[in-house]
Amino acid sequence: RFMSHPPLYLIDGSSYVFRAFYGVRQELSTSSGFPTNAVHGFTNMLLKFLREYEPEYLAVVFDSKGEVFRNDIYPEYKANRDEAPESLELQFPKIFEVVEAFSIPVVRMEGYEADDLMGTIAAANGQGDSKVVLVTGDKDFCQMVSENVTLVDTMKERNTGIREVRERYGIAPEQMIDFLALVGDKVDNVPGVRGVGEKTATALISDYGDLDGVYRNLADVKPRVAGLLEEHRDDAYMSRELVTIKTDVEIETAMESFRYGGYEAEKLTPLFRELEFEKLLEEIGAPPSAPENASAVDYDSYEIVLDGEKLACVVRMIEDSGELSIDLETDSKLPMSARIVGFSLCPAEGRAFYVPVGHVPTIGMEAQMNRGAVLEALRPVLESENVKKIGQNVKYEMLVLRNHGVSLRGINFDTMLAAHLLDSSQNSYKLDELSRTHLGHRMISYEDVAGKGKSQKNFAEVDLETAKRYSCEDADVAMMLFRKFRPVLEEEGLWDLYSENVLGLLEVLCDMESAGVSVDTGILGEMSGEFQRDLDSVQKRIYEEAGREFKISSPKQLGEVLFERLGLPRGKKTSKGAFSTDSHVLRELSAIHEVPKLVLRHRFLAKLKSTYIDQLPKLINPATSRIHTSFNPAGTSTGRLSSSDPNLQNIPIKTVDGRRIRNAFVAGDGRVMLSADYSQIEIRLLAHFSRDPTLTEAIRNERDLHAATACEIFDKEEDEITSEMRNVAKTMNFSIIYGISAFGLSRRLGIPVPDSRDYIRRYFDRYSEVKAYMDSSVEEAREKGYSETLIGRRRPIPELRSKNRVERARGEREAVNTPIQGSAADIINLAMIRIFGRLGEKGFRSRMILQVHDELLFEVLEPELGELGDLIREDMEGAWELGVPLKVELGVGRDWSEAH
Repeated sequence: RFMSHPPLYLIDGSSYVFRAFYGVRQELSTSSGFPTNAVHGFTNMLLKFLREYEPEYLAVVFDSKGEVFRNDIYPEYKANRDEAPESLELQFPKIFEVVEAFSIPVVRMEGYEADDLMGTIAAANGQGDSKVVLVTGDKDFCQMVSENVTLVDTMKERNTGIREVRERYGIAPEQMIDFLALVGDKVDNVPGVRGVGEKTATALISDYGDLDGVYRNLADVKPRVAGLLEEHRDDAYMSRELVTIKTDVEIETAMESFRYGGYEAEKLTPLFRELEFEKLLEEIGAPPSAPENASAVDYDSYEIVLDGEKLACVVRMIEDSGELSIDLETDSKLPMSARIVGFSLCPAEGRAFYVPVGHVPTIGMEAQMNRGAVLEALRPVLESENVKKIGQNVKYEMLVLRNHGVSLRGINFDTMLAAHLLDSSQNSYKLDELSRTHLGHRMISYEDVAGKGKSQKNFAEVDLETAKRYSCEDADVAMMLFRKFRPVLEEEGLWDLYSENVLGLLEVLCDMESAGVSVDTGILGEMSGEFQRDLDSVQKRIYEEAGREFKISSPKQLGEVLFERLGLPRGKKTSKGAFSTDSHVLRELSAIHEVPKLVLRHRFLAKLKSTYIDQLPKLINPATSRIHTSFNPAGTSTGRLSSSDPNLQNIPIKTVDGRRIRNAFVAGDGRVMLSADYSQIEIRLLAHFSRDPTLTEAIRNERDLHAATACEIFDKEEDEITSEMRNVAKTMNFSIIYGISAFGLSRRLGIPVPDSRDYIRRYFDRYSEVKAYMDSSVEEAREKGYSETLIGRRRPIPELRSKNRVERARGEREAVNTPIQGSAADIINLAMIRIFGRLGEKGFRSRMILQVHDELLFEVLEPELGELGDLIREDMEGAWELGVPLKVELGVGRDWSEAH
């Protein structure tokens, strides 16, 4: 503690924001989808700091945007840093709002980094009885340490003064500049003296005092090190200039200008409510957000049904209403394994009934209904086309009831799918989110009734009264959302699209999930052994190359081997201050050493083995002996299906090892696998939308599209195109669709940014109508507020009108990409509906079992193969008439790998 003048605390704001962003494992966001992990982490840090230190003098210091004076000294300064993720850029304006709401002085100046501003203020105030504390985790600030200036890293709870600098680096704080000049800084791209590490630098500075002293005494330095020093003399002195924190920036430095009087909860409350920081609201003493319209449901109007007479009355009520919102309570989230615990039936808004059939009997519990008897009593209304069925994620109810011998017919509305069609940009379409957003009603959560974590109960253990309130609310809220959403769909001209195409896909998906896919556990068992032997072999080679054994999966131990034992260049740091060993870093290091290359190989094999090879046998349904994935039609903003439990769409196919896993997905006896894959559908859609004559002609003439693009951008004949040129063109073709930047393309191709910028320019010179289409797509979406697919699905893009440049750029990419990716999803979904209908009409016993992006997989009876192959090709290629032909490639085999 300082016993004289209260210290001035200077918080390194930019550094803490980045650490907060990367330190929050969970991607936090508001219900509207705005990311908040950096804002939340930084706000938490501020609150903790204010509580513990109670500062009387305080400022938060931020870097300025753009280049700084150091770029004039060395243009490559920080050139190797990745662009900040868009989700982080989006959060900076809110971070500034948070600091302002805390009433904390902010220091920021164009052309200077936070280091220089903090250094100037610290130098001006760290004198006499005035003390300055720099709140940072950056080692560069060690050069500022003195009797009056200390460092504190609140995230690591570490204080640094003169003694700590000497203990850590073996030199005095005033020698740190020369030390840093020698070792450089990989993160900031400060070169230093290549080949001189921290130990050597410490010894040199200790022996000769400073950088000038080192160079005056080169004759006394070991020849190898002296050679390096001489070779990189200019780099050393330039590096010294780069790492020196300025202390003479012309800014306000008076201590009184940083006086801090504390924050007022009233200023923070509106912002915290907007960001949905409920716990932080409690922490600052603000009342938690009250449920808006808490009376949206009347729990007392819900009833429990315990006898046949009452159930018959409910059935008559449903028949009279002609509508039924249904919600099933089960003992499993997996529909193919779930048994029904209770039925929630809502024939009209505000009227709902809970029929328990599978609760664990408890003392005082009244008798439950018999599951079979209830199913038979409800069968007439459940299977009636005349009773319109409503629900949230109705596909789950369809599957569970099918497994209980009942076909749920008359599906009229799914609130999840309606919300997704109206706005596909949201992060969540859970019922409680929809209720809160559209009805202003906060629902009872599952954790409220069943607990959470290890103590969470199965729903069958929940008492009937609690189960009634929870389950009936689900059905009632779904009915309310139906009443709210349907008129909007009609007003927006989306009802026909919704009822025919969106709901039309449900039965298809239900049948696919029910069919499942067969997996050969014997093949997987053999593969598990092979992969383990490969892993052991790679591990042995890693130990040999590293010269020691260590835990390969440990980032800490791997970092020690790579950066300390092997002396490889250090890159970016993690949120905990350690040097990163992520895949991007390892790929860069693979060019100069074998160990990182082998570690990448080890990680890949280990992931395949643990995620698929060893896990898939555990996911086989014992009743069907097959694996049943779940397809989510509201899982992506583009409309593409996602797959879960397990995710069969993420099995790698670009590597030999990944493709081998598909060998285990086999057809049953007398059947074969048939794969039907759209060929380059997104490029064909780009040609359709842009009407570019060069691209259209190449497609109509059935040229190799990637080779054709290579001819255009390299100005070569097709027989002059190398595989490398074709790969560049292939990357260009798919990257353009996603609106990639020159920086992004340079990383993908591993080329300098100017080269990638030139490739993009040449691409648009040759495909000029593509550029015109992309520009018009952005302007049209900006004017309408949304992008639209071929069949009229809309994706709101409010970011196009944002004042934030990064947010606006993201919106522009979405405006270009949505019509293409979304239309590709539309086309394959339409094909699936058409094929499914024709399979039934013609009495085929073959089944569609998987959809993976642009591929459909069928398990086909061999006698049906010829006719079915023609039917599938016809329906897929005829799903929508484009300005260029759709093309489908068929493949047949005994397993998935052989078929595709």
